[in-house]
Amino acid sequence: MNNEKVTISNKQLTAIMVCLVWPTTINFCSGILTRLVGHDMALSGAIAVLTAMPFVYMVFLVGKKFPGMTVVEYSQVLFGKILGKLLGLLLFMFFVLYAALAVSAYIQHLTDFLLPETPFMVVLVMHLVVVCYLVWQGPETIARIGLLAFALTFIFFALIGVSAIPEFDMTKLMPFFNVGAVNVGKASLRADPFTGVTQIVLAMILPMVANQTKAFRSAASGLAIGGAYFVFYFAVTIMVMGPQLTSIMRIPSMDLVRSIQITQYLHRFESFMVSLWYWSILIHAGALAYCGLQAFKQTVGIKQQKVYMILIYGLLLGGLTYYFGYNRVFYLNFVEYQWPYIALPFQFALPLLLLIVMKIKS
Repeated sequence: MNNEKVTISNKQLTAIMVCLVWPTTINFCSGILTRLVGHDMALSGAIAVLTAMPFVYMVFLVGKKFPGMTVVEYSQVLFGKILGKLLGLLLFMFFVLYAALAVSAYIQHLTDFLLPETPFMVVLVMHLVVVCYLVWQGPETIARIGLLAFALTFIFFALIGVSAIPEFDMTKLMPFFNVGAVNVGKASLRADPFTGVTQIVLAMILPMVANQTKAFRSAASGLAIGGAYFVFYFAVTIMVMGPQLTSIMRIPSMDLVRSIQITQYLHRFESFMVSLWYWSILIHAGALAYCGLQAFKQTVGIKQQKVYMILIYGLLLGGLTYYFGYNRVFYLNFVEYQWPYIALPFQFALPLLLLIVMKIKS
């Protein structure tokens, strides 16, 4: 597709932000946080959402100063051409790596829980084709599907709430801050790599938003809604399974779905729940992959998007996905221990640095 002017509505921006926040957070972050703070994991998740909010505003302030430009483009103005291009390449690698982690999460759900006899490569190729198609079609298609994903998200959490009510045990959530407020706050840094992706994606797609004056409100609403969703899921997980059981699980979200049922007639409805979750993880991976390709194109100065670029990009994304997704233990250790050191500088240090340099030069 040509690099033509595209526009996404503010409602679509909100939907994209929602899809960026919750799909991967409920998968792995709940187990990570429970191992650190026990039943206070929902509080750490809430703190992570509140922490990301001011950095979303920073991105909005800087983007408003450079209308029509992405973070890759105005970084070359703020830092100079060489440093700006270097940052563009780093952002390209960050987005591709994050997209690969998202695709790996989906593949592990299918191959571990629903389609255990299906070869890993079959599921990988099928999902990569869909993600690359989204990248080829561009942000307008991603945004339209995002609205559908947003609607299905509501159904997903409504079913979780209704089906889990008989299993609720409120005593498992108390006392609050049992490990201390400082430890709960520190643990939120392990959730920030999941929630903080919103500000970096916003820095890439902000020029496309139809109503720029309400862009922050739309992005912040998406972050708040998506954050409320996964904090609710965290609380339900603890109330149903307890912190001890949650802490030893690799993907507690799937184990929760498999442990509950709708009335006495509908058992084991995890395949239906995954189908609802899939649309959000698809937008999550598609938006990240799109931002990655755009970062590369804007860094090297490519104006047109060709088919061969999507093919090469798909091979790169597929290779990283296979590397991270095939070995489940390696993937979980990377997400829990190494990924925060990679993600946090992009998600928090970069917006702050951009704002400071902009103020100095203005």
